[in-house]
Amino acid sequence: MKVTVEDVSPVQKRLKVEIPAEKVDERINQTINRLKKSVAIPGFRKGRVPRSIIEREYGPQIKSEVLQSLIEESIGDAIRQSKVTMLLEPQLDSSSEIEQGKPFEYSVLMDIEPEVEVPDFRKFELVRPKVEVTDEEVEEQLEALRNQFGSVEVVDEQRPLREGDIAIIDYRAFVGDDELEELANENYFVEVGKGNFNETFEKGLIGMEKGEEREIEVSYPEDALNSLVAGKTVKYKVTLKDIQKRNLPELDDDFAQRFGIGLKTVEDLKNKLREQILKEKEEAAESVLRNQLFDKLLEGADFPVPERLVEKKLDQMIDNIAGHMQERGVNLEQAGIDEERLREKMREDAVRQVKTELILDKIAEEEKIEIPTEELKKYNDYVDEHYKEMNVDKAQFQQAVFESVLPKLRAKQTIDYLLENMTIKDEEDSGQKSASEEGGQRENKDEQAKE
Repeated sequence: MKVTVEDVSPVQKRLKVEIPAEKVDERINQTINRLKKSVAIPGFRKGRVPRSIIEREYGPQIKSEVLQSLIEESIGDAIRQSKVTMLLEPQLDSSSEIEQGKPFEYSVLMDIEPEVEVPDFRKFELVRPKVEVTDEEVEEQLEALRNQFGSVEVVDEQRPLREGDIAIIDYRAFVGDDELEELANENYFVEVGKGNFNETFEKGLIGMEKGEEREIEVSYPEDALNSLVAGKTVKYKVTLKDIQKRNLPELDDDFAQRFGIGLKTVEDLKNKLREQILKEKEEAAESVLRNQLFDKLLEGADFPVPERLVEKKLDQMIDNIAGHMQERGVNLEQAGIDEERLREKMREDAVRQVKTELILDKIAEEEKIEIPTEELKKYNDYVDEHYKEMNVDKAQFQQAVFESVLPKLRAKQTIDYLLENMTIKDEEDSGQKSASEEGGQRENKDEQAKE
């Protein structure tokens, strides 16, 4: 077997493999002999079909099977011979025809790690945002709870639609004289002022009365995710069929007691909400801190990344969005989101995430950052407990779990390490303090860079 490697780009190589003619002939003969024993062709006894007939009837199948088996058998040794370390599985680039008496040639593309220069992170200075909870924020959360637990009833009186009402509408959409039938809807519920449909559209509904028809124009930006409306002005013909309103429960001690043991008064509920808001803000502050760190790491990170890594990251991001939407009972198509436009809009962020991950990997390698033994044990125990009930091979299940989890764990360890070895100052203080001085007090709740 002859193996050669050529550079395609700084992050990709082409591996060319040539398999000798005698090996090709051997595999063709093996495939034909196997078929000869099993195929049934009218006029011939099983096992007695002439080779020429087998080749004529099953020629494409024979070539396909031989090609696949030759690549599968040789690719591992070829990669080892090349001494190239890949980031992803090799991708078939080209292959010759399978012919008796001739060598077989194929090539694969191998994505490789770019040259990453690690910045001097010990000189970084970050600013932790100030965290405080206002009375107004607590009141907003109280109102949100009242809305959540309020009842909905039809508005019997003849009055105009107001902000905060729930409008039940039929609508059709037009661009010029052309109707966009995909956007038409009947008995559609819009909570006016929430912005869940479109802010301009919802404002245009205000003042309508039951049975009224109205035209509302909405202009969409060029980068709108729905390709049907992107860069266009859409005229909606709307009929208001009914109006509903929310009846909010009284904000009293009985209401407060719904939300947990130990809550007896409205003041208790307010204190609980204040604690929750504070926790969320502290987590958000840590997220801001991590984003500052990533920004610093990416300054001057002018290196190419393999396109397939970017596409893989985009797949993950799209899957996450689709999963969240599925939880709400809709999919991308129903939400009017064009997946290709969404991918293009998210591409820059995907490249940023891939670069960040590569830099974190390089730092982990240089600083010899390891995943704690107790963390590894936890996932080994998980594999031991679940592989039987899932009816899968233990080794394969363990590999799948570790391929999914270990990069995230290592990224988290690396982020913690970085934050402990640089200067962080609090937004409200003029003085600075080392992150390592705060390390024991700050609980890191990182959403890992490697998602």
